[in-house]
Amino acid sequence: MKKLLSFCLTLLLLCTVLPRTARAEEGNILLTATDPHFIAPGLTDHGAYFTALTENSDGKLMRCSEEIIDAFLAEAIAQKPEALLLTGDLTFNGALLSHTALAAKLHAAEEQGLRIYVLPGNHDLDNPSAASFSGESFTRVASATAEDFRRIYADFGFDEALSIDTDSLSYVAALNEDTRLLMLDFNTRHDPCGISDKTLAWVGAQLKDARDAGMKLLTAGHQNIFQLTMFRAGYVIQNAEKLAALFREYGVTLYLSGHLHCQHWKTEDGLTEIATSALSVSPCQYGVLKVTGDTLRYETREMDVSAWAKAQGRTEKDLLDFQTYAADFFDGRNRENTAETLSLFAYSPEEVERMTEYIVKLNRAYFSGDMSAAADFDPTGEITALFDRSANLYTAYLTSVRPDYGMDFRKWDSEAD
Repeated sequence: MKKLLSFCLTLLLLCTVLPRTARAEEGNILLTATDPHFIAPGLTDHGAYFTALTENSDGKLMRCSEEIIDAFLAEAIAQKPEALLLTGDLTFNGALLSHTALAAKLHAAEEQGLRIYVLPGNHDLDNPSAASFSGESFTRVASATAEDFRRIYADFGFDEALSIDTDSLSYVAALNEDTRLLMLDFNTRHDPCGISDKTLAWVGAQLKDARDAGMKLLTAGHQNIFQLTMFRAGYVIQNAEKLAALFREYGVTLYLSGHLHCQHWKTEDGLTEIATSALSVSPCQYGVLKVTGDTLRYETREMDVSAWAKAQGRTEKDLLDFQTYAADFFDGRNRENTAETLSLFAYSPEEVERMTEYIVKLNRAYFSGDMSAAADFDPTGEITALFDRSANLYTAYLTSVRPDYGMDFRKWDSEAD
């Protein structure tokens, strides 16, 4: 009886997978997106408190949270990819209601043929900031636990997993008949932004099993294995070196992540990490990965929220000209925060204005991943010299991004790397 059941399950898996690989010769397309920071409409009236909270933060477009996810899913469905990977920070503050509302949208997308795999991010589980917002106040609400997350998103990776780690929400699934997908969770209560020895052992076993079966492996997670920006703590996972060593040992060449909100990639000793920028932050990009044999090609694509809004009959100006609205919002937050910080130092108002506009332009390029013209923003070096007059966070920031001048992180090709 067990053998018969095993045969039936294998046959069902093959029937599910094989049609999706009919395009193997022309390449399979995967979409990867991260950090949508969705909040359920029932958790906010977009009143004074919520508006102040979100408009004085890091540029997330929380006022359009639902529209962004709806437009993105519609765009993803239209592209008919082999699968969509959502690599964490699915919600704004981990509220249970936000997770259930988002899962309902994913179910609707799945019914239209979109195959989806999800992971939690650092905002999604056991979040003490989970709240609803009304008028000038907020009320604490239940946050999702790891158990809630696995139950709510059971249809998006967990129920079809070949193996699930017992120490985290990491799992491995069959993407098609020759590729497995390793989705890694670094957001456990006992090891936040880390990977335990138990999970490392489980990862090693999955990598060995895939190699022994002659399978390729694609890997993804929320946090980073390389230091891609000036920030390390809370971004680069603990034990990252051990994980990277395992990847190299078993021939894994690509790891997809997010968390940073800026578009970047880095290659070290044959292993590349691509951090896709946040779906909720201008320019609201996602990644398109084309797999053709052993060749991997990645590029970003900006969401077309305006086209979706028109198709839905929406009339709001900000939605109908979404890219302008999103860019202006992002620039406004950067301009305000930068000017406020620089005013604390011995700069004239004119110097503060010049320095602020430089940072606004540089941040726009850095977060989008297009640093190809960054050197032209200050061709004579006069503005950089102003920053060097006073030691502050911006001088460290400029030092850290300078090696990226001339780079375009919106594209990556395994054959060119």
